[in-house]
Amino acid sequence: MALYAKLALRNVFRNRRRTLITLAAMGFGAAAIIVFGGFVHSIYYGVRESTIRSQVGHIQIYRKGYSEKGNLAPFDYLIADYPALRDELRRLPHVKTVTARLGFSGLVSTGDTTTAFVGSGVVPEGEMDLSALAVIVDGKELATREPRGITLGVGLARAFGVKPGDDLMLLTTTKAGAINALAVKVRGVWESGEKAYDDRFLRIGLPETQRVLDLEGGEVQSVVLLLDATDNTARVRESLERLIRDRGLDLEIKTWEDLALRYHQVRELFGRIFAVLTLIVSIMVVFGITNTMTMAIFERTREIGTVMALGTRRRGVVSMFVLEGFVLGVLGAVAGVVLGVVLAKAISAVGIQLPPPPGSTRGFMVQIFVVPAVLAQAFQLSIVAATLASLYPAWRAARLDVVEALRHV
Repeated sequence: MALYAKLALRNVFRNRRRTLITLAAMGFGAAAIIVFGGFVHSIYYGVRESTIRSQVGHIQIYRKGYSEKGNLAPFDYLIADYPALRDELRRLPHVKTVTARLGFSGLVSTGDTTTAFVGSGVVPEGEMDLSALAVIVDGKELATREPRGITLGVGLARAFGVKPGDDLMLLTTTKAGAINALAVKVRGVWESGEKAYDDRFLRIGLPETQRVLDLEGGEVQSVVLLLDATDNTARVRESLERLIRDRGLDLEIKTWEDLALRYHQVRELFGRIFAVLTLIVSIMVVFGITNTMTMAIFERTREIGTVMALGTRRRGVVSMFVLEGFVLGVLGAVAGVVLGVVLAKAISAVGIQLPPPPGSTRGFMVQIFVVPAVLAQAFQLSIVAATLASLYPAWRAARLDVVEALRHV
């Protein structure tokens, strides 16, 4: 086997021009996988973090049954005694922020214009941490000292033509089914980057929401947790489940993975695109190596005949060519990984601004992540594809007739 390995190395570098062309094709193929894979993972990260930090948080806690029936009867599944639960949750490891929300809907009016809205009663201090990506573009954030102030999405503000300082009237339905109204003043306008969200949503202080919904007990609809790192979500969820079980609490848990539908759609779409790209690159590598090895057989027919005439078995000829393909695969993989990492760093350093994707109002700067799993995938793919591509040429070489091979000119 050592002899075959030496012959494979010698033959790889015999025709340097063809070898360099083959290695270049393999290298660019592997680099394409690394760069696109890094781009895909940056998209995953961006969508995940924007969803977490502008809408859903890392974990949300509801009263048991809310996920099944809460849309039909939201006021039947409210969490009582939020302050005591908040104190328990703040003591858990990795929990950075604990805040509450109370959702409601109704009509908002300027007097001349009326439209539907979806509102959220929030704790201003906690919501500032949770909605870090919902940037205030005009005015100020909510403040506890201004109880009847609201902030609203930029699309909703433009539809009304309102600005900070303007007065609005909210009309909604209380828990008992009565109609109630609340006069509010616009404190700020925010933009989250999600057009559908910015066109319909507004925020108001939690006490005012409880008052307009006639909730005398201070109930909340959900408790939202923001963690120090997204990777700790599963660990904190286990702690929460243990706390709920030990205390006998009538609660249920939803993580960002359960709530971020768009993230899963984006991941499925780009995952399939990445799989197609990987398949195309694999086919290119296979055809490139097969062509190189086939030409090598044609040029080295007499040499193959001589080796077989000296007693080398057909199995040895196959091993020699397969090892040659393996060596090409390793060299191409190394070149591809190096080139891919350099390109990823260079593109991330220069930066490419992309326009807003569908459904969004905010563009983003392209970053290419260097992902170890993608590097390993590109490296392995190059080696496997090159080795498999050498099987057919190796079989053809082993099937050559010794006498005819020695006569070949």
